[in-house]
Amino acid sequence: DLDHVVGVYRLLQSKQAMQAGGFYSEAEFDLNPLTTRNLKLLELGRSCLHPDYRGGAAMFHMWSGLTQFSAEHDIDVLFGVASFHGTSPQDLRDELSFLHHRHLAPEPLRVRSKQYQNMDLAGEVQIDRVLTMRKMPALIKAYLRLGGVVGDGAFVDHAFNTTDVCLV
Repeated sequence: DLDHVVGVYRLLQSKQAMQAGGFYSEAEFDLNPLTTRNLKLLELGRSCLHPDYRGGAAMFHMWSGLTQFSAEHDIDVLFGVASFHGTSPQDLRDELSFLHHRHLAPEPLRVRSKQYQNMDLAGEVQIDRVLTMRKMPALIKAYLRLGGVVGDGAFVDHAFNTTDVCLV
C-alpha cells in the first residue's frame, strides 16, 4: 500500500544547518573535524520505521533513497547520533569498547564527545564479538555494516535516558 508513510529520516545539509544555527549533533559532539573541512555534510537523524515494516525491505528502500539524495546533492559525508538505551556506560561496556577498538573513525573524521565518556572500558580480547553484536542496537549494527565509524567518546544523555555515539 503506497498511501501511507512507514518510515522517515530527518536530513540536514551543511547549508541548512548554518541557517538553523548548527547541526543537532553539535549539542553533544565537537564536529570540527567535519565542519572545518570543505565537505558537503548530511546529518541523519530521528530515523523511524513503523514496527510492521522492520526487518524487511523498508529500510533498504529508505537507504536507497538516501543514496540517491546523497548523489544528487554531492554529499561527501553522512553522520548522526545513534543511541543505546540507558545511561550506565558500565552496562554498555562491551558494546562501547567494541566500537572503540574496531570502529573508531580515522583521525581526520574523528569527532569528539563534548561530555566525554571514555568508550575504551575493556580490552579487545575481553570482548565476545558475537554476543556483543547481538546486544548492539539494530540501527548501529546496520551503520557498521555500511562502513560507519564512531567518534571518540560517548555522550551520556540523562534527559533522554540514552548513551549516544556519533556515527560517521
